[in-house]
Amino acid sequence: MNKTRLLTPIILVVLASCATKESAENLTSSSVEFTYEMDTVMVDAGEEFIHVNWNLTTSDLSEDGKYFYNFKTGANEPGLEIIDMENLRLERVIPMSLDGPNGIRSPYVSRVYILPDETFYLSDNYEVCHFDQQGDKLSTLNYAKQEFEGEKLPERKRIQLNETLSANGKLLVALYGGEKMGDPAEGLALFDMENKNVSYKPLEVSKNLDKYQSVLYYNGEQPMSMVLANVHLQLRNDSLLYSNTAQNKVFFYNLKTDSLSSKDYTSRYTSNEAAGNYQKRTGSEEEFREIIKEKDKEVNYGHLFFDKYNDVYWRFTKEMDHMKGDKIMYKTVLTAFDPTFNQLHEELLPLNFNLPYKYFARHGMIYTFLNIDDELAFVRLKPTFTNE
Repeated sequence: MNKTRLLTPIILVVLASCATKESAENLTSSSVEFTYEMDTVMVDAGEEFIHVNWNLTTSDLSEDGKYFYNFKTGANEPGLEIIDMENLRLERVIPMSLDGPNGIRSPYVSRVYILPDETFYLSDNYEVCHFDQQGDKLSTLNYAKQEFEGEKLPERKRIQLNETLSANGKLLVALYGGEKMGDPAEGLALFDMENKNVSYKPLEVSKNLDKYQSVLYYNGEQPMSMVLANVHLQLRNDSLLYSNTAQNKVFFYNLKTDSLSSKDYTSRYTSNEAAGNYQKRTGSEEEFREIIKEKDKEVNYGHLFFDKYNDVYWRFTKEMDHMKGDKIMYKTVLTAFDPTFNQLHEELLPLNFNLPYKYFARHGMIYTFLNIDDELAFVRLKPTFTNE
């Protein structure tokens, strides 16, 4: 539906986001200072409705930043929406099918990967399918069938729910581990998408994450649901970046040298690690709901995302600031890292800053998704750096 691009001033005041400026104090003598401005823009859907029901969880930005691709996860008529980011409007939708030679396994897609040649991959963590701009399927990788040449997945192991694809689409990396819910990741599955080859690399980066995990069991035996520290994977040049939501730390696995290193960070605003002070297994749904409430109060580190315009990596972090009645009031911190992952600066954003699942850097600005009356908007944060 047609909407004006800019929200009215009264809404922007409520969001505390229109043309506001805040200055930052130096973190260290070698840090940088920046100020920022924020505004909010609407995306024009014409006579259609952009799919925001899943909070843009399955979406990706083209390499040049011109187009944003959003998959209609769970919709009756699945498709891939193409949004023109220069003009902030829905350009078209690539229809997808659940049947036939171009069909996808399920309408519940977990990841979208847009390649420089404008072809794209859709993944539901069981199948990874490659398509062209007309929606014609080019290839399918089925994790369970193990159709690639090379090593075989060890017995009683499975590909887990964490994966990432290189920017050129040539390498897909996923975690593998035990078959049961709650089994830790034991290493990396490396899929050469160009030569259809796979190898497995044992890597103990997830062995201590069970302390942040709790599993709900049915009759004390059958696992039903769980909460855990989510893992972030990202391929950058020759390295895999590995981090998680519970620790202020990043691991770097060099694919060429087969070496692992890490960096620990400290924050002046948030805890440096989630407490994880809750029962690790329960058979009570009521107790499990209470565990979820406690976990929601803990520090949560977001994924790193690169801003090529400013030549920095960004990361959002959230943690409970205080309770206001029954409502959790969150503090949100935006952290900047240089290209070698030295921490440059932390910026404390306004209390209860609306931080959704989806955010990205484009043309020197950070875009965060905002649902306004079931229509698509973006809050844009524009930093201006000053070297000390």
